[in-house]
Amino acid sequence: MPPLRLVAFDMEGTLTHDPTVWEVMHRKLGTWESHGLKYWERYCAGEIEYDDFARLDVEVWRGTPVSLLDESVAEVPLKPGCVELLNALHERGVHTAIISNGLLRMAERLVRECGVHTALANRAHVEDGLLTGDLDILVPYEAKGTALLQLMADFSVTPEQTAAVGDSRSDGAMFAEAGLGVAFCPSDEHVARNAHHVIEVNDLREVGRILIGRPIP
Repeated sequence: MPPLRLVAFDMEGTLTHDPTVWEVMHRKLGTWESHGLKYWERYCAGEIEYDDFARLDVEVWRGTPVSLLDESVAEVPLKPGCVELLNALHERGVHTAIISNGLLRMAERLVRECGVHTALANRAHVEDGLLTGDLDILVPYEAKGTALLQLMADFSVTPEQTAAVGDSRSDGAMFAEAGLGVAFCPSDEHVARNAHHVIEVNDLREVGRILIGRPIP
């Protein structure tokens, strides 16, 4: 396999650890039990689609200062080994990208703090410093594969030069397009079945063994 030139990561559950920005934000507003948790349970039960869950969550935040969302973003923990893995890839000249069904403001933190080159995620609307309650679904749940194909075209890389790392069902679409798919602590059997490698250890440095061929200290 030729050297990797592009690695696309899912964000929530892959680069970031629980609690998610959704939960942190709701807890700050006192709406986790009344709204956030209920929406999540409805999604998990198959009553609503993920994109609808995301819209419902953001709608609750209407009129909230965006500074509170930024505080929530700052409090979300990163997965063990996140910084080390990204640094190792960057040192080798690999382009890193986030393709997420989550919030763009969360992905932008990883751009700032970890040097991720490209972030594709969903944008919460802001006007006059306040969240409007509207959400642009820029990465639909089923469209991660399409987003990865566009990045591959943008950077003129082949599938053999591309890897994808994720944990959830929607990441299977990226694995179908990349030459190398790594399921990291997968949340369901579908994503594990569609990956080339499965890592069950909750440390992204273990993914480095696959992506760069050696352990990351």
